Amino acid sequence: MTSENGQAGKGISRRDFVSGLGATAALAMIPSIANAVPLDSGVANGGRSVIFLVGDGMPTGVVRAMHETATRVFGEESTAIYDLMADRKTIASYMGTSSLSSIVTDSAPASAAWATGVKTVNGSLSSLPDGTKLTTILELARARQLATGLVTTTRVTHATPAAWVSHSMNRDLENDIALDYVGFKPDVLLGGGTRFFSKTNRPDGRDLFAEFASGGYDVVRSRTELKNLGVSDRGIFGTFNNSHMSYYVDRLNVPALGNQEPTLAEMTSVALNRLSRNKRGFVLQVEAGRIDHANHANDAWSAIMDTYELDLTLRLVREYIRMNPNTLLIMTSDHGCGGFHTNGTGPGYDHATAALAKLAPVIASFERLTPMLRGKSHAEIRTIFASQTLFNDLTDAEVDLIYNSLQPGAKAYPGDFGDAPSTALGQVLAHSDYSAGIRRGNVGFTSNNHNGEDQLLLVHGNGAERLGVNAYVDNTDLFRVMCDWLGLRHSNPRMSSAAAAKLVKPMSQKAWARHMELHVR
Repeated sequence: MTSENGQAGKGISRRDFVSGLGATAALAMIPSIANAVPLDSGVANGGRSVIFLVGDGMPTGVVRAMHETATRVFGEESTAIYDLMADRKTIASYMGTSSLSSIVTDSAPASAAWATGVKTVNGSLSSLPDGTKLTTILELARARQLATGLVTTTRVTHATPAAWVSHSMNRDLENDIALDYVGFKPDVLLGGGTRFFSKTNRPDGRDLFAEFASGGYDVVRSRTELKNLGVSDRGIFGTFNNSHMSYYVDRLNVPALGNQEPTLAEMTSVALNRLSRNKRGFVLQVEAGRIDHANHANDAWSAIMDTYELDLTLRLVREYIRMNPNTLLIMTSDHGCGGFHTNGTGPGYDHATAALAKLAPVIASFERLTPMLRGKSHAEIRTIFASQTLFNDLTDAEVDLIYNSLQPGAKAYPGDFGDAPSTALGQVLAHSDYSAGIRRGNVGFTSNNHNGEDQLLLVHGNGAERLGVNAYVDNTDLFRVMCDWLGLRHSNPRMSSAAAAKLVKPMSQKAWARHMELHVR
């Protein structure tokens, strides 16, 4: 097993985590932010700004598991999310997440609800089912000459960032969504998704990187290029992976990935530095998008670690707001995913804490582990699994389960589980049978799908009072909160669920399978 610095050892020590964490590097960049925006002037000489942090598919279960891991395993005194919740200047609430077509939303209408104040149907960005385009918060901000930015660990053309710019009625048309960005020209656009901008991959052969560059943007394609950007008023466009950016655990443990792909905190630091040069203020959405993908895959450790990366980014944001108090912070999740739960383990649940900590030596996401296992024998599966997780106690039945899940046509066990290999790996890593001497992790999942539970909402800083003191709000309410703080006035048209149902055809199983394949690949 190798750690992030390539040294052999028993997994990643806390020192390895701290030395490899992007927050350390990103926090070191704060002086450059302070130089761009003097501490005594607020953001942009009194201009108002919004930072909207999204933990995509991040239920409260993974937030708590991250907190326990950070404090009990990594030795942190606390986490930024829990500090934010405890801050008396924070308004904490629960937020409803339903879409116009279902009590369980997907990311497209969830993000569109924030951006427009209006519900639309699953699969659709900021448009109603009849084709009516909904004006987004970024469009309103642009009209007011505020700077705009989107930062994500998914493809930048993915639903959560895209809904703040695109009016596509099909979130999967990512080649078209890339063109929407070319048309809108956000001041900062950072994440994954190179293939939708490259002339060698696009059906129309257009080189969108060249078009951004000729339009006055600094175009960056690596972590080094991003970190070497100087002070400038130019826009920034960067993609760092052909598809989604790698999971945080993989960026920490594979030097080639960590050297190529920046951390979420680093991207956010650069975005804040550049956006702050606008004297009127800005609106920035920052998404830890792969938490959702990890939960889809029942990959508990990857979900915890990507949530930890979001927490590190929040530390940076809190420091920025300390220096620039005219900034409204909104932090939430668009929906739950996977039914992530830390289960009680052992007699009297006395072993539950130790069981969760046993996930910490894992050094590969399921996304990276599955190809290692595919086509391998039972004996090889046992060896590879142990090398990446430190669990060398697989039973014969568990090796069979993993082996069979990797065969063509394999199906996961009955229920809402569709991804056989990752579901099998999730089951195995969660297996703790104390009577049999098997002691692994204790995170269980209910499906590979989104969930309909309410989500945690934290609103902090100047402007937070505009949420009111309600203990419960709808996702559409956040549009009003942002508009009120920024002094914007706009009301989008709405549609009833009944009217929408008459216009939307149910998705076929084949189309759904295709969407899910596109979603995480």
